[in-house]
Amino acid sequence: MRTRTVPGRLPSSVRRFGATNIHLGDFDGFMLVTTLVLMTFGAIAISSASGIEATTLENPGVRQALLALVGVALSLVVASIDYRFFATASWVLYYAGVVFLALVLVPGIGTEIQGGRRWFDLGFFTLQPSEFAKLTTMLALASFVSSRADGLKEFGNFLLSLAIVGLPMALVMAEPDFDSALMFGVVWAAMMFVSRPRLAYILGLVAITPVVLFFAYTFLLREFHRVRIQAFLGQVEDPLGVSYQSTQARISIGSGGVFGYGLGGGTPSQLDLLSVRTSDFVFAHASSMFGFVGMFALLACFVILLLRVLRVAEISSDSFGQCMAVGIAAVLCFQAIVNIGMNLGLLPVAGIPLPFVSVGVSSLWTFLLAEGILQSILMHHRKLAFQRV
Repeated sequence: MRTRTVPGRLPSSVRRFGATNIHLGDFDGFMLVTTLVLMTFGAIAISSASGIEATTLENPGVRQALLALVGVALSLVVASIDYRFFATASWVLYYAGVVFLALVLVPGIGTEIQGGRRWFDLGFFTLQPSEFAKLTTMLALASFVSSRADGLKEFGNFLLSLAIVGLPMALVMAEPDFDSALMFGVVWAAMMFVSRPRLAYILGLVAITPVVLFFAYTFLLREFHRVRIQAFLGQVEDPLGVSYQSTQARISIGSGGVFGYGLGGGTPSQLDLLSVRTSDFVFAHASSMFGFVGMFALLACFVILLLRVLRVAEISSDSFGQCMAVGIAAVLCFQAIVNIGMNLGLLPVAGIPLPFVSVGVSSLWTFLLAEGILQSILMHHRKLAFQRV
């Protein structure tokens, strides 16, 4: 037996998950610092929006900050694990996500709020399994795509990729939560961008999309969803009804001016005219607090974070890592655009949180776990440069 150096090849005597060394120098500090800035911004905005000044657990901003610290710790644990482990465990995680999506629909297990059964009540906080299912579905789809190489050019594999996304999407729609269900489509589109299936398959899907959208609008959406869309398109005039919150959000953003009103927020928040300002409309409330300068800084943080995530896709040495980085970037970008767009009145109102800023532990932890996987890709992607033969 002798040992020779073969650049880029793995030693056969090394186990699969031990095939790479962890390189702490590859840890992306810019990504972590930017995330910490966004979460701090969110905790301050949530605390202000809640109207509770005391720094106790009764203050949602304080709870958000504590849960963020727990999420960062979980993220660092995930980062220390070779990301190839998640590729191997992806299907176990995927089916676990599907099981939890099914369980939340069961009366007595899932918690119903405002007509939707989407949460598990754990006392100190509630968990929304659809948020974590986005990540587990992403893992499974990335594993499927990377294992098939050019296999996505086969129609059967293309249909299987749709089925992988379609199952959790259907369960989320049954909650009903059509806004979150849309995110599974974003995950699928991002993976197809990386895998590049046959153009004919994509064109065929595009051709039937209008029929699918018409069916969903007519038979699947609830009445208030249709009214929201109609109000956005100007087909419904209801300034004191469905359009009220969107109008108050734009007033809050405009009233902030250049530097904002400070921690108290603007008039719509102080008079409680702007509701759900800790979640869906946290951007509008924060705009009234910090003004144009603060929102420009917030958007700059999102751009920096997005660029750092895309950098992982460029550095990754395998298809699985690239798929995960592109998928996470797509979800991060899409959620930020939709949330900010609806606050500005550029998009219909949707219950999609602003990443790292809106209140809610499920979305927060999901993105932090995703960042842990990204950091793992950075620190474990280098291969050993020797092989035993």
